[in-house]
Amino acid sequence: MWTRRRVIFIGVAGALAAGATVLIPRLRGASTAPTGGALVRDHGAMLRAVAQALLGPALPGDAGARTAQVDRLLTACEALLDNLPPVTRREVGDLFGLLAVKPARALLGLADDWADAGESVVHDFLAGLRDSRIGLKQQAYFALHDMVYGSFYAEPANWVAIGYPGPPDLL
Repeated sequence: MWTRRRVIFIGVAGALAAGATVLIPRLRGASTAPTGGALVRDHGAMLRAVAQALLGPALPGDAGARTAQVDRLLTACEALLDNLPPVTRREVGDLFGLLAVKPARALLGLADDWADAGESVVHDFLAGLRDSRIGLKQQAYFALHDMVYGSFYAEPANWVAIGYPGPPDLL
């Protein structure tokens, strides 16, 4: 049973961890925004887990083909992130940094490490963010959702599965 003191301690510890995750990188390198490559390289396990949870059945069933598809998706995420303004890349970096810290992630609803979390566990975590009454949690979900789906469906080879014939020829 959780005591009042334990709940307060965990809340304060989580708030400090979240604050440190956001503030320390900003204080060290406030002038430069991370590149898409750096964000994907540093947070690849998280992005891989989120992509597999969100795309699930849209990915190939074969493990090798699935890994190759997710690798292509991460490359597309790099390009997408590189095309964002520096301030937005900093905000995405803050979100990724927050999701990298285990106590902060646990407060959001995922106690496992990204590499160890099963697809259904990550899916439930993302659903909890999406369905939260807290706007910031919803924004975190939609940032991850839009980045993954946008990168996946930007590739014309993935259009066939949803029956999209491609953009109309206007000429």
